[in-house]
Amino acid sequence: MISHPTISVVMPVFNARATITKAVLSVQAQTFRNWELILVDDGSSDDTLEIALGLEALDERIRVTAQENAGPAAARNVGIKLSRGRLIAFLDADDHWHRDRLGACLAHFSRNPHVGVVYTRVALLDGDGQAARRPTPHFDVLTPAQLLSENPVCTTSNIVVRTSVIEQVGDFDPRMAHIEDQDFLFRVASKTSFTLEGIDRVLLDYRVSDQSRSADLALTAKSWRLFMARARAIAPQLVDPIWRGLVADFHRNQARRALRSGLPATALALIARACSADPLIFCRMPWRVGLTLLAALAMFLPIPRIKEYVR
Repeated sequence: MISHPTISVVMPVFNARATITKAVLSVQAQTFRNWELILVDDGSSDDTLEIALGLEALDERIRVTAQENAGPAAARNVGIKLSRGRLIAFLDADDHWHRDRLGACLAHFSRNPHVGVVYTRVALLDGDGQAARRPTPHFDVLTPAQLLSENPVCTTSNIVVRTSVIEQVGDFDPRMAHIEDQDFLFRVASKTSFTLEGIDRVLLDYRVSDQSRSADLALTAKSWRLFMARARAIAPQLVDPIWRGLVADFHRNQARRALRSGLPATALALIARACSADPLIFCRMPWRVGLTLLAALAMFLPIPRIKEYVR
C-alpha cells in the first residue's frame, strides 16, 4: 500500500468483467506513479469482484471494496471517502486513459493553484473500440452557464479534482442515475473561487454506449430535474432568464439518445417538445436540430444501412 499517494483514482465497477482489466492497466501504465486505485464494486452479479480482487493481489497500490448495488454516484462517494490523495481522479471501468494523462493533469494543477478541476479532450469510441467521431472540443475555462445545457467535460472519467474542492461542495448526488458529473461541476463553478480548466490534448478514450433503453430516458429526465432544481436554488439569476432554452436543449439531447436506442418515434416526440419549449431553438442551433429531425425520419425508411448510420 502506498503510504502517501498524490492522486487517488476512484473506479466504480458493475458487471465489468469484459473491460475492467484494460481500464486498470491504463492506470498502471501512467508515467506518473504515485497513485492509489480504489475499485468499488457496486453489487456486480458476474465475476467482476473476483477479477478486481485478483488485480489487487498483484499491485499494492490497488484497494478493493464492495457494496450492494446503489449506482455509480454512490460507489464514487464510497471511493472518495477512502481516498488519501490531495487530488482525486475518476475513471469508469469501460474507459481508459492515455499513459501521460495523470502527469499532464498534475503539472497543470502545480502551475495553477487557483484551479480546482482539470479535464482534457476526449476520444469517442464505439462499441468495438474504434473512433466514432472527432474528439471533443477544447474549452480553456468553464463557466457555470456553460455547464447548464450540455456537459463540455463529456464524462466523469474526465474529471480530476482537488480533494479540498470536494470538501467544499460535497460529493456526487446518489439520487442521480445520470448527469451527476454535470451537477457536481456546476456546484464547483458556482460555489467556489476555483476554476475549471482544460488541457488541449486527447488523453482519455471514452466508450459511447449504444445500449441505452427507453427507461434510461426517464432516469435521465429525473436526474435533470434534480440538477435544474439545485441550479435554480444556487443561481436563479442565471437559470431563470434562459429556462425555456434549457428545457428545449434537454429535449433535443434526449432525442439524440432515443435515436441511439433505436426509438425514432420517441425522438420525434422529444424534438416536438423541444420546439414547443423554445421555438427559437431552430435559430440557435439549426444544424443540430435539423440533423436530429432528419435522422429520426430516416430511421422509418426500410433501409438497414441508414438505420445503422444514424445510430
